[in-house]
Amino acid sequence: MSPLRFLHRGWAAIIDLVTFELVNLIQHRHAAAAITPEKLGTYLAEWEGVSAEEFYAAQDLALDLCPGAPPSGRVTCPSPVSLGEANNDRVVFEFFPAGPSWDRPVMFLLHGLMSASAVGYRAWARKVNGEGWHAVFVHLPFHYDRCPSGYISGELAVSPDGARTVGGVRQAVVEIRSLMRRFRAMGAPYAGCWGMSYGGWIGALLAVFEPLVRCAMLMEPIVDFQHATWESPATRTLRQHVERGGVTREMVAALDRLVSPMTMRPVCDPGHIALLAAQFDRIATPEIIRELARAWGCHRYRCYPQGHVGYRLMREAFREWRDELRPMLEGKGQGSL
Repeated sequence: MSPLRFLHRGWAAIIDLVTFELVNLIQHRHAAAAITPEKLGTYLAEWEGVSAEEFYAAQDLALDLCPGAPPSGRVTCPSPVSLGEANNDRVVFEFFPAGPSWDRPVMFLLHGLMSASAVGYRAWARKVNGEGWHAVFVHLPFHYDRCPSGYISGELAVSPDGARTVGGVRQAVVEIRSLMRRFRAMGAPYAGCWGMSYGGWIGALLAVFEPLVRCAMLMEPIVDFQHATWESPATRTLRQHVERGGVTREMVAALDRLVSPMTMRPVCDPGHIALLAAQFDRIATPEIIRELARAWGCHRYRCYPQGHVGYRLMREAFREWRDELRPMLEGKGQGSL
């Protein structure tokens, strides 16, 4: 091992360890909310016979938009999917217009789990504007302005309450698909998504189901629900809670058809999907991301020396989009479906 690689690996291990232990510590206070076999069975029965496409179908939004010009700044409206938390059950996004009219593609920026600062995402949104696209920074369920009082941003998004975890993923995908349809009706020709970790999970599902998604930069996406639940060092406390209540791997595996992109195939052109992995990542491991690339027929698999927590992948994803995917899309004149 080269000295530089040794330093990269050591630093990544320290940063990831501190982050994972913090997540595990926070999850200790959710033991009482852990899903039981009975509750999981009820949730599965609710969606029995419903296809994944129906599960994530776009819905109407009570959202006022001006046909003449896109908005600027924070926008909110009721969510079409209710999870029973008033502060969370709202669509919240920040729109960064690249010009005075709607007739530009829209890039959706999807943050990672327990993201606490939007400063970096807002900076990237402005960089996207500089390339001529509108940008939207989405507040994903239970994060930022959607976080219920008394909790840390994202604390409730992935927890021992498996029904709420899956419900939040569904809520995010339905909301964003619905937004994309509204923006299309206003004149935006198509959309892209740029997601990190938890946001990459949402982005992968959008690439699977939404035809308006013409490119996707997915950084360390959570695409194997079983690995994320039972093997990830960040879910140690979570799985202790659910196992203590009697939930087994076989029971959780029944959710794969709804939440695991690994079991699905994209409607987005695989040549327009970039899958970025981190060499020292133990949550969305390079092996898992490489396997997804093979399954999806995606040749844009990249791996860089960092852990799950880091910033290099953001830079590399932007470069991939700016230098390759954006010119490819615009050169083909993909203005409408």
